[in-house]
Amino acid sequence: MDEIIQRTNSPQSKYLVFVSAGDNSNLHHWLQGSRNFDLWITYYGEQGSRYKDIADFYNIRKGCKFPNFHYIYTKWEHIISHYDAILIMDDDIIINGPDISRMFEIRERYDLWVCQPAFHPKGKISHPITGVKLFNSLRYTNFVEVTCPLFKKDKLDAFMNIFDPAPLIEWGIDWWFLETLGASLGGHTAVIDAVSCINPLDSTKGGGQREIDKYANEATRIELWERFKTQHDIQSEKKGYIEYSSIKFISWGDLIRVLNIAMNVIGYQILRKTKKAMAQVMRSE
Repeated sequence: MDEIIQRTNSPQSKYLVFVSAGDNSNLHHWLQGSRNFDLWITYYGEQGSRYKDIADFYNIRKGCKFPNFHYIYTKWEHIISHYDAILIMDDDIIINGPDISRMFEIRERYDLWVCQPAFHPKGKISHPITGVKLFNSLRYTNFVEVTCPLFKKDKLDAFMNIFDPAPLIEWGIDWWFLETLGASLGGHTAVIDAVSCINPLDSTKGGGQREIDKYANEATRIELWERFKTQHDIQSEKKGYIEYSSIKFISWGDLIRVLNIAMNVIGYQILRKTKKAMAQVMRSE
């Protein structure tokens, strides 16, 4: 279906959230509360025009997140060019509208080239540097995960100008776009601890399988990346994870956010340890 459905004639915000969404998404969380962003949904599921009524821009197309974004970026450039910043997010991320909105505000305030919300331990943390750090607002890093990167528009433009949808299936795309930022990314790339989200565990997903596994298993995705990385001499991954510096306090509002996140995380960790201890007691009886 090579057409776009749009709620208005032109974008209503300078911020855009893009998602390639299937039938097991968590999009309803994103629309809870106030928001300062437009929402573009590329639907790849099997239920007609699902989600059409909640999207500001909507199209139907099979495929993974970054190839689908590249498609709309090139086909509807007159719309995409309006935005100052774009968040490209997995459809199962659990986060609400005000938290997404705060991400855009923090990115603009600190002129971040690319950033992401920190991951809550209730969900999956694939890279330790992306997990939420308690009593912290922002950490300047050399890494932002492919799951939900928020780009300054000109930096995303630079990546889209070299992006080829064919070689990779998501794995390694984060190291690739970080490579395009060059050696000076240290003060412009960040994990935002003042905003956290949940990246659901694979075991909680429908059938216990990630949507991306339908395209290729993890071993194949890694193999494609290793080959691509060697062919194009991509060096960013070799450096490992670097945390350059941090900001403890951004605003009173973010201090409250940070304290709430800390209480939530600590409570979750206590509960998890309690359940584990109880299970050990039951097994020993």
